[in-house]
Amino acid sequence: MMDYVRNLKLSPGYDPNTRHCFYGSDADLIMLSMLTHEPHFFIIREEHVITKSKHGGVSRVDITRSKNLQLIHISMLREYFLIEYREVASEMKMKFDIERIIDDFVFFCFFIGNDFLPSLSALDISEGSLDRLITFYKECLPDMKDYITESGLIHWDRAEPFIALLGKYEH
Repeated sequence: MMDYVRNLKLSPGYDPNTRHCFYGSDADLIMLSMLTHEPHFFIIREEHVITKSKHGGVSRVDITRSKNLQLIHISMLREYFLIEYREVASEMKMKFDIERIIDDFVFFCFFIGNDFLPSLSALDISEGSLDRLITFYKECLPDMKDYITESGLIHWDRAEPFIALLGKYEH
């Protein structure tokens, strides 16, 4: 699906106002849609209900799908990122670029884990890890000389301060 969108964007006469809508429950669709940098992207997915319980000393997390559907406006999520990070723009040594910030953020989300990678033990999405990643990155941005990712490449030397800050975090 994403290859289709990428190839469509490269075609002559592509209309930048094209609307895209995907249906699927995989949260990775949110990240992938953000990486397209398309302004009009929607995701329809089943609502996931997370319940936590303790049985003895063991915590258990159950995720069930409800019959409700969620409509995720990726444009609103992008706008949130713009509002969230614009407040540090004047402190940054590099040019403020929300597209590069989004790319870096999607890279950071790999530390929370996905279908192919386990999460770091200190990051649990049900305990606010996404908010923590946003805050950590805002703390790092004013001292950075350039963004961590660039055209799909990861500059590990640029990622080091963020990873070090993340490593200091304890529950």
